[in-house]
Amino acid sequence: MRSALFTALSVLALTAGAQYGTFDPKAVAAAKATTTLVVLDAGDSPYNRAVQEAMKAHWKFTKGYDIITVNDLATMPIMPDKTYLLKTKKSDQEKHDGYFMTLVQGWKQKKGEQLDVVNNAITNLPPAQELAFLMIDPNTFTGQGGAMVNVYVKCMQDYLKQVESGKIKDKATADRLYESRNRFVKDMDLWIAKEQLDKSIPDAAKAKETYTKQLQLMGQDQLYAAAYKGEPGIAIGDVVMTGEYKTKWCFRRVFNASTGELMYLRDEAALHGKKEGFIADDLRILEQSR
Repeated sequence: MRSALFTALSVLALTAGAQYGTFDPKAVAAAKATTTLVVLDAGDSPYNRAVQEAMKAHWKFTKGYDIITVNDLATMPIMPDKTYLLKTKKSDQEKHDGYFMTLVQGWKQKKGEQLDVVNNAITNLPPAQELAFLMIDPNTFTGQGGAMVNVYVKCMQDYLKQVESGKIKDKATADRLYESRNRFVKDMDLWIAKEQLDKSIPDAAKAKETYTKQLQLMGQDQLYAAAYKGEPGIAIGDVVMTGEYKTKWCFRRVFNASTGELMYLRDEAALHGKKEGFIADDLRILEQSR
């Protein structure tokens, strides 16, 4: 099994693999026959409530799922005949950290092999066991932001579907598939939260200088409501910031609120208070997509 997240000791270790996974269709087909263990945070948390609700409503990839906690995971052996949906944390040499929602194929652990946990996230997961992963911001899950888990769960299943069908064979084909979806955003209502815009786009009037199709700027709670309901015909923005000061990086994405399909992605450094959200270039790319 291959992973799109390489171990290069640089910020590219995160940017090269913000939302990918295995490229092996046989691994995906085998995983479908498993039961998934959904690994929750230790104790009650907004993430726990959000992921349980999303799994109940939208999980179709495996034949079923059970619930455990990260504490349970530390006291029981990993089972090769199970898949695990859990949070992971990945870091590079510059201490540029990213958190991910990750679907993992179980494996036979070596003697003495243990999983390390930081903030309810596994930090030493073998990359070869990753089936699908999507970068997340743990802070999103407070308030109404947990609704985004509905989109994330659907997105990961769409990724696995594309791998199994052979449409995604490597990172390049994945990127081409996502790029081919850019043009469909113009046929939908694009919803972006005001908080997701870089300060270079202060209002809707400025945004519409570049993007002339259907665009609505709103509060984040309104956007989260669309994610929760799976509103058809709505494309929703999503921004994840990682790092601090000299390592700050901005990941910008657009999802189909109904299907969870990833329709646009771009990431770059967000230094000196710049590019901390959607910028005019994002809107231009969507406007000119064919």
